[in-house]
Amino acid sequence: MNKNNSNVPEFISFPLKDREKTILSSDLLGESNSVVINHRGVYYTLRITQLGKLILTK
Repeated sequence: MNKNNSNVPEFISFPLKDREKTILSSDLLGESNSVVINHRGVYYTLRITQLGKLILTK
C-alpha cells in the first residue's frame, strides 16, 4: 500500500494534472491483447505482455 494513503496500492498512478486525460487500457484494447496506434502517420503497436505489462513498439 501507498505510505500516503493506505487505501491506494502503490502501483496505481494518477494524472499529474487534473486536466490530463486518463484512458483505461481495457477501453483501448477491449477483448484484444493489442491495438495499432497511428501517430502522425507512423504506426505503433500497444500490447499486453504475458506478464500483464504494456509495451509500445514501432
